[in-house]
Amino acid sequence: MPRHGVSSGQGRPRSGREQTPDRSLGAPSLRLLWMGLALALALPDSQVLWTPAGAHPLPAQGHPAKFIRLAPQLREAFSWWNLTCPACKGLFTAIDIRLRHEDSVARVGSMAIKMCTLLKIAPPAVCQSAVQLFQDDMVEVWTRSVLSPSEACGLLLGSSCGHWDIFSSWNISLPAVPKPSPQPPVPPAPGSPVSRVLFLTDLHWDHDYLEGTDPDCENPLCCRQDSGPPPASRPGAGYWGEYSKCDLPLRTLESLLRGLGPAGPFDMVYWTGDIPAHNIWQQSRQDQLRALTTVTDLVRKFLGPVPVYPAVGNHESTPVNGFPPPFIEGNQSSHWLYEAMAKAWEPWLPAEALRTLRIGGYYALSPRPGLRLISLNMNFCSRENFWLLINSTDPAGQLQWLVGELQASEDRGDKVHIIGHIPPGHCLKSWSWNYYRIVERYENTLAGQFFGHTHVDEFEVFYDEETLSRPLSVAFLAPSATTYISLNPVSPPSLQGTVSTK
Repeated sequence: MPRHGVSSGQGRPRSGREQTPDRSLGAPSLRLLWMGLALALALPDSQVLWTPAGAHPLPAQGHPAKFIRLAPQLREAFSWWNLTCPACKGLFTAIDIRLRHEDSVARVGSMAIKMCTLLKIAPPAVCQSAVQLFQDDMVEVWTRSVLSPSEACGLLLGSSCGHWDIFSSWNISLPAVPKPSPQPPVPPAPGSPVSRVLFLTDLHWDHDYLEGTDPDCENPLCCRQDSGPPPASRPGAGYWGEYSKCDLPLRTLESLLRGLGPAGPFDMVYWTGDIPAHNIWQQSRQDQLRALTTVTDLVRKFLGPVPVYPAVGNHESTPVNGFPPPFIEGNQSSHWLYEAMAKAWEPWLPAEALRTLRIGGYYALSPRPGLRLISLNMNFCSRENFWLLINSTDPAGQLQWLVGELQASEDRGDKVHIIGHIPPGHCLKSWSWNYYRIVERYENTLAGQFFGHTHVDEFEVFYDEETLSRPLSVAFLAPSATTYISLNPVSPPSLQGTVSTK
């Protein structure tokens, strides 16, 4: 008999401020794995794989200091004290050429699979599928960044031989227009017009969810056709979902959206991304596009004429977190994804918004007079977006574009809402710092920020840089619809809110 309900278990509450780990499959572990393997291939006699953990070249905060401290160890390990600059650049040019050959990519992949299995990062089948999915893009990124002659030789031999600037600091330009005096927020007077906004995020539809399967399997995502049956002592996955490392079947999302009718009416919807499931080791572009179109059609079916304003999540692409800036062209670009989004979301977005969506996955529009909505592609700030190793300086010019939008809104006297997926506090250091400067400069104009990604109900507070005591703005982080991992699914009433635009 089907069990109509989430099976019994210890679901975690949705309130409170907590440090939430990235819920992508072993993202830090995979990053460590690829770094060691790329250096091992380039420098086969190296001891770099066995350096202390403190020498990890790209720490989670994206600061290069630890990698720079690794340079003397590298020089000593390879006896490069007498290596000339021309010889160094010649060596890394040859390495890059060699790495681009198909057999070398396969060799890197084979080493990665072995290490993933040896370190028990994931089950062997997951290791193999994940490596094969990531290897081409990772090799491309490494040859254009860490292993490029200028970067590598600048690190190993000093600034006279190149320039090491991986994740270096940078600044956007703010207009010379003086900042208006801060205006303390004033609650709207009784009877003032308000907008009722539905906030959806992190739906994570699993096409292969199967009731009765093992919810605690060895893979990073369970309750699926390949999870197998549970032990006799434990119940299988529930009909609607499961308190475990599982995403949701389509029927649960349908029930959630259908239940929003009595909670309405809504003036608009903020939908901040992450549509596909967490089976990131076996996703194709066709899988991602199926999730995009299926769930978009579902949202449109149940919300009808209500305008929906989406933002791009880190799971929309494959490989996960892989969002190359617009200067990456051809098959490795994100053109396939942005074009599909523009087509799926065309009924909701005007022509200019669709134009910038196609370029970089971000846009701005005016839902009503006096309010400007800005949807940011927060993957361009992500610590896990490996394409930013090539160049992390304001990818796609998005923050400079944001400044222009905010200045124009200030000039008009409009208020602004910003939506996005990854919260600013989870971004690379320089991106986050520049965003903070923008929020402080336009505190009178910015009326609200809305993000997802963490899967829990929380918020981030921005303070003035001068005293660090005066609150400037609040970013609201909505809880996920999915139960991943062991969370209560969002119920329709908790998705609604009343947001003043004045």
